[in-house]
Amino acid sequence: MVYITRTIIRGLMMKESAFSKIKDNLQCFNRPIYETVIVTLTEMIKSGELPPGTKFPPDKKLAIELGISHITLAKALNELRRRNILDRRRASGTTVPEHQILPEASKSRKKIAVVFDFASEETFQQQLFLQLFHGLNKLNCSLCFFSADDDPDKQMSILEEILNDFSISGCLVWSILSPEQAARIIRLRPRCYPLIFMDKHYEGFDHDAVTYPNFACGAAIATSLNRRKITSCCYLEKDGQEFVPSDIDRREGFLSMWKPENKFVRLTLPSQAGTLQNLPKNTALVCSDYLTALQLKNILENSGISNRKNVFVIESPTDDHSLIPGFNAYKFSPTIGEETIKILSSRLNGKECCTVSHSGKWSVLGAKSTNKGRKKNEPKTTTFVPEVRNKAHGLHLD
Repeated sequence: MVYITRTIIRGLMMKESAFSKIKDNLQCFNRPIYETVIVTLTEMIKSGELPPGTKFPPDKKLAIELGISHITLAKALNELRRRNILDRRRASGTTVPEHQILPEASKSRKKIAVVFDFASEETFQQQLFLQLFHGLNKLNCSLCFFSADDDPDKQMSILEEILNDFSISGCLVWSILSPEQAARIIRLRPRCYPLIFMDKHYEGFDHDAVTYPNFACGAAIATSLNRRKITSCCYLEKDGQEFVPSDIDRREGFLSMWKPENKFVRLTLPSQAGTLQNLPKNTALVCSDYLTALQLKNILENSGISNRKNVFVIESPTDDHSLIPGFNAYKFSPTIGEETIKILSSRLNGKECCTVSHSGKWSVLGAKSTNKGRKKNEPKTTTFVPEVRNKAHGLHLD
């Protein structure tokens, strides 16, 4: 008769639960079986799920339980023994060594990848990066930074490598991917893996995203022009930006409030810059982003026009508005990093459903004269000050 004590039963139940986690990871991670077994067992030993002294079942029996080849399993276990993470003796079989090899779980920090579109000397002083850095530190996470050098294909390659790196527990990406590239990355994402897109939401795919209120901001500009009784508008975008999700949202938001009987022209810069000269002087110019506004400023200056009225631009928090004097700006507030950290925290705490958050405030910056008390020979100056800040869901009406 075989006698099984309560201690042995608890041990068997623990091992069954632990090894079922390996099986779950084999199903949800798009990585080689060999690597999945190694990394999952390492993490479980490190976290204490497999405490010192835990005895493994025979290799063939465990392989059957996991539904994999016992040769593949043996290869993974041998590698763990080579690293002294597991111990194997003829009498007792494979066990977790009694001596502490890995750091305690409470002291370990999860690595989170942060992938930007590009990086410059100012990147690491920008508010977005600092929000992410300090937020990750509060979550006891380490930041691993990557730059795509403004190349969608390079960003795609970086993300594929990150998703195949078991040492990285999540990814925050300022996406410049096309919808097709994003679809591939979303399909590669392991189940419950935190992958959060910033400033992009790809319709038709279930994924975490934090975006600026692009649609609402575009609608607010159109509403403002309607109230000013402006009936002609030229909407400007950079060449190649026609299909960028955030730019599409801004344009569609504008058109949702622009009166259909009014004139609307859409141009891309710099390829269609010549068409600007044929527009009536009372036509409002709306730039979809800051870089388009810089191009417009250069075009106007080269044409001898430095005081063009009714020019509007949508700006990100890091854009330098002082470089486009005379333009009216709808400038987003720098809260996107904070919202991203909130979603990451909920994911790391086990939340499974995806979240789409709209980081929804902006300030309106307009030119105001500051020439009161100006001496006779002093040049006229203009400064830019916040006029209105939207309070709730976002439409600014002036």
